[in-house]
Amino acid sequence: MPIRVRSADFADDQVDEVRATTNLSRGGLYFSSQRSSYHCGMKVLLTIPFRDFVADAGPEERGEVVRVDHFKDGRAGVAVRLLKSAESSAVHKVHPSRAEGTKKSPIAEHRLAPRLPFLTEAEVMQPPAGARLKTRLSDLSPSGCYVDTLHPLPAGTRIRLTAVRNKVILEALATVIYSEPRLGMGVSFTELSPEQKSILENWLADVAANERP
Repeated sequence: MPIRVRSADFADDQVDEVRATTNLSRGGLYFSSQRSSYHCGMKVLLTIPFRDFVADAGPEERGEVVRVDHFKDGRAGVAVRLLKSAESSAVHKVHPSRAEGTKKSPIAEHRLAPRLPFLTEAEVMQPPAGARLKTRLSDLSPSGCYVDTLHPLPAGTRIRLTAVRNKVILEALATVIYSEPRLGMGVSFTELSPEQKSILENWLADVAANERP
């Protein structure tokens, strides 16, 4: 899910960037960044989800950085705890009559799927015979992934995704859920064969066990 992150304290380096979460829950979130400004205890302001600077100029949620992971490729993984206020709790309260519809939302389920940092080469193609786009994955979950690319496809685009890791190939049909210009796109898997699903599960288990992307 795309979010906007800003520094809440003028004593800290002034951060203002749009990132994609790799994990999201009611109490916190996790994202990666190229910036080195984040540190434990840092207070931030968050727009969740972020669409554009005009539509999302309203209220922000407050959060606190509770963990910073440093990856070999220079990125930082940032874990943020949401500081819930009475006001924000009221805003996020779901009306009972809408609860059933909320549970069944495929986009909500996709956004809440836990993702792991995952770096590997990938190729994106628009069926049946569209242009092939050389990219890489930067995170992965059982339901989707984030594709790093300077030229992301529009939300709703159906794609065929091919990823290669240690000579093992994963192929899946997927749909672009959101697109971030010059950053990348979040995609949701729509079709995985039993064999491909097994490959995906093995990759996720390996990353989780070794704590490396």
